[in-house]
Amino acid sequence: MSDHLHLPISRRGVLAGFVAFPTVFALDGCIGAQHPPEPRRFYLMPLNAVSSDLPKVDWSLAVDPPETLPALNTKRVVLAFSENEFDYYADVEWGDEAPVMVQQIIIRSFQKLGKIDVVVSERERVRGDFRLTSFLSPFFAVGPKGGAPEVRIGLNAQLIRARGRQTVGTRAINQVVQSSDASIVSIVGAFNTAMHQVLEELVSWTLKAGVAATV
Repeated sequence: MSDHLHLPISRRGVLAGFVAFPTVFALDGCIGAQHPPEPRRFYLMPLNAVSSDLPKVDWSLAVDPPETLPALNTKRVVLAFSENEFDYYADVEWGDEAPVMVQQIIIRSFQKLGKIDVVVSERERVRGDFRLTSFLSPFFAVGPKGGAPEVRIGLNAQLIRARGRQTVGTRAINQVVQSSDASIVSIVGAFNTAMHQVLEELVSWTLKAGVAATV
């Protein structure tokens, strides 16, 4: 099946402030004995390196899955036409719900960079010295059907000292990357580039904010 956006985009929803109505997520009924094809699944990749020197620290970090808006808490790849109208690309999805996927990318990025010895999810039985929480929005492509959209990713992060639950810093990170064409492969590539830009800023800020809070 072609990757291009001129293929049907399924289940249009109207979104007020990007809060979806439940009917947006209703499944299509089957016609006869036909079965819909399996969607193509895409994953975003963690960072392998950062462009600046960063301190190595001896504290540990627990990472929560980001909170997000109901319309973005899905495996579907979202296309926004305007501030209050959106849709999903047909026959493609992320490997997991967006917040869970982003949480794992954040954890793997910290682990691969090796600046923090212990980086875990909030579910593991390791209490981090710091806790990283965040809110994910936007996390979608923006543009007309059939065109090459721009991808927007935003993450509002909060670093919290585990003992005493004291917030030691907050950071709003937003990145926009233009897709080179209308194919889903190029669109996912733009998501990956934007996510790496968000991650690089997030990793740098987290390390520096944690160091400042332990001085």
